Amino acid sequence: MTWRSLLISKGGKLSLHQQQMLIQQEGNEFTVPLEDIAIVVVESRETVITLPLLSAFGLYGITLLSCDEQFLPCGQWLPFNQYYRQLKTLKLQLETSLPLKKQLWQRIVQQKIRNQAKVLSLCQLREKSERLLRLANLVKSGDKDNLEAQSAVIYFSGLFGTHFRRKEDNAINIHLNYAYTVVRSAVARSLVLYGWLPQLGLFHHSELNAFNLADDFIEPFRPLIDLLVWNLLEKELLSQNLSPLSKQQLIKILHHQLFFNQEKVSVLTAIDKSVASLQIALTQKNAALLQLPEIDTLQEYQYE
Repeated sequence: MTWRSLLISKGGKLSLHQQQMLIQQEGNEFTVPLEDIAIVVVESRETVITLPLLSAFGLYGITLLSCDEQFLPCGQWLPFNQYYRQLKTLKLQLETSLPLKKQLWQRIVQQKIRNQAKVLSLCQLREKSERLLRLANLVKSGDKDNLEAQSAVIYFSGLFGTHFRRKEDNAINIHLNYAYTVVRSAVARSLVLYGWLPQLGLFHHSELNAFNLADDFIEPFRPLIDLLVWNLLEKELLSQNLSPLSKQQLIKILHHQLFFNQEKVSVLTAIDKSVASLQIALTQKNAALLQLPEIDTLQEYQYE
């Protein structure tokens, strides 16, 4: 079971050595078993990566994220053709009816709103939390009333203040977007490993988006990211720009614990289980078989 997410913030060389990633930096050497790694984020533009290591990443199902000049993820390396029944899965995906897609999206939106309600409850905003729970129960097939957007207004104004807007360029959004990108890459990785074509979404369908299905599946996980950023803000650890400390904490979101089918698992495991349940739901043509994560409690983080 993969469990490590690595941030490479210093220049150096990454190479393959006896089925391990060899990290050489400033005269020091470290090795990490490939079977332990899920995601590697490389933000240093002075880093050299060898082709044998990239090939090994593909074979082990490891996702690599590269960053731009602002140290924000801008590129992704995904495994290719690792699933043993990819054509069967692709046919299942292509033949999914529109009504079933709408029912699956209804289920995703409901769980996202319920998780938002849990976050508000954990932040002692019980009145707004109860409003969201009522909205979740009203979501119809395809969310034709757009209750997802209505809940977002209530949710973000409660969590970050009435003047907060998601599209503004501020410290909160910078941290949210960074963590969203990391989790989205983990979702895309899982989709590819299970043989799904990430371009074909259930609700998202932009021709310019290579990860429409990932953008569907990330939705129930977003509130957990919001909770982590809120926690950083409450502890006065949210800098105006992304700091090495905050990036390390945001990447750790992949190891936060969630409830999945009454079992406590990491975000990485919950993503895999959610994606795996999609095949069951499509095969049985039953949206109720799609299983999604539930937020449990506010996990205390150690800031070092």
